[in-house]
Amino acid sequence: MTTKKEIESIIQRQGFADYKWINPKDIVVARWVRVKCTFGCSDYGLGTCPPNTPTVSECEKFFKEYKSGVIIKLTKFADKNAYPSEWSREMTNKLLETEKAVFLLGHQKTFLLNQTCCTLCKECPGNRSDCKDKKKSRPSPESFAVDVYQTIRNIGMDINVISENPSEINRVAILLIN
Repeated sequence: MTTKKEIESIIQRQGFADYKWINPKDIVVARWVRVKCTFGCSDYGLGTCPPNTPTVSECEKFFKEYKSGVIIKLTKFADKNAYPSEWSREMTNKLLETEKAVFLLGHQKTFLLNQTCCTLCKECPGNRSDCKDKKKSRPSPESFAVDVYQTIRNIGMDINVISENPSEINRVAILLIN
């Protein structure tokens, strides 16, 4: 089996510098996150978002099936009213390449929770069964009921609510590894 250094080398080759190893059992799952997805997110109902995701309870059980994971934090200065979609697509493709490379090292359970709701297609059909790119679409941590703020703070990384605009935004991906 590969070492953490080999996986870190893959992560760094993709240009990701702000990351930290985590025990997936320490990922904070909370019902309030799902409620905020349901009532407050414009992406609710799209292909990789609730209700097209497991229940909160199933998500919690899912994380317990993994032995390790990596939190990857992405940072971009942007206007929150004009989300940097091209940058986001670029980051998603790099994260997917990272997931594939780790999988090819023999980690068959490797799974990516993407840094945002799936944005690969400019127009989403709105449900998982009609998804145009099922092979690449991945849910976000929030769509799996992850309390990203608490999880990040618990491992000693900084993350803040955006209070000014434009501002530095933080996006978080989780790469789960068997």
